[in-house]
Amino acid sequence: MEEVRLETLERAQGGDGEAYRELVKAFERPVHHTVFRLVGTRFPAEIEDITQDIFVKLFRSLPQFDVNRGTKLSSWVFTFVKNYCFDVLKRRRLSTVPLETKGQDGRPLDLPSEDQGPDQQLASKEVQRAIAEAVDELPREQKLAFVLREYEGQSYADIAEITNCSEGTVKSRIHRAKEALRFRLRKLVVDTEG
Repeated sequence: MEEVRLETLERAQGGDGEAYRELVKAFERPVHHTVFRLVGTRFPAEIEDITQDIFVKLFRSLPQFDVNRGTKLSSWVFTFVKNYCFDVLKRRRLSTVPLETKGQDGRPLDLPSEDQGPDQQLASKEVQRAIAEAVDELPREQKLAFVLREYEGQSYADIAEITNCSEGTVKSRIHRAKEALRFRLRKLVVDTEG
């Protein structure tokens, strides 16, 4: 994710369209990916619309962002994304699936490399699909912490700020998410090794 200069932020807050386009350019990919990870497998056709709605609402709210409060712009943006995605899920009243978090072997997943033949690439796509589905079934707070850390590379401190909880809670949620994923994907690991 590109860093946004303070001058660009101030111009965007003043309504400068070109400065706002620079902000969109800096955040478009990570926001789109985060929306996909939080809402995507249930509403794949709506990812673009949701992302666009987020940027429209961000633009309207941008004058309220205060650099002097010590909040990073990226933390503010991802907090906005989190809240919007959770609102989308809440409005749709999706059912959740409880996960068991015990009985895992603790081994990391070995994903096939991209330079394999068609059969291996197909298997790799199936692995990726299974991982995406497993992540999608995580409880929302675990899912958010996991996605922000593992896919978007956010620090524990930034995730704590975005989720309004302590770093210890963030680490715990990520740990529980990884344990749940290991448990859910253990059969996949056995199948790919055999």
